[in-house]
Amino acid sequence: MPVGKPGKVLFTQIPLSFVSKKVNGGGHKAVDAQIPLVPFIDFLIVLVVFLLMSFANETVQSNVPNLTMPRATNTEDLEDAPVIAINPQVVLLNGIRVADTQSLGGSATMERIEPLIQNLTTLKRNYAMLHPNGQFAGAVIIMADENIDYRVIKKVMFSTAQSGYSQISFAVNRQGR
Repeated sequence: MPVGKPGKVLFTQIPLSFVSKKVNGGGHKAVDAQIPLVPFIDFLIVLVVFLLMSFANETVQSNVPNLTMPRATNTEDLEDAPVIAINPQVVLLNGIRVADTQSLGGSATMERIEPLIQNLTTLKRNYAMLHPNGQFAGAVIIMADENIDYRVIKKVMFSTAQSGYSQISFAVNRQGR
């Protein structure tokens, strides 16, 4: 067997014209390109989850019935803190009833709300146990109906200050900026 000139040998003996074009370098690129959809869908899912998690802490979802929060222009984003909801019927701490709004608004004297103080003190102690090296911020968020008597809000604020929560924020609906 004689020694020949080196070159393309693979598939050259096949008598089909499109095969010989591809082997000899005469082929063309494909006109339609395929887009890999699975990685693109994975990317979109990760993006949606990221956006949901980053915007989840900016708003307080009011699941308290009969509660219409006031509107404000100058606002800040909320932080993670106990939420005290005040509607025309009850005062709730993280969804747990601690007092009646009508009984608090009935008297003009400044009085402590003992169940609220006890629950806030318990939350403060739990924070100290869960974060032994962390500094307690003493933050609480009050989410009050816009038609609540100020005496009720004042008693709630007094009780939160008595239990060591001095940084009080009010939850409002953000209005144009």
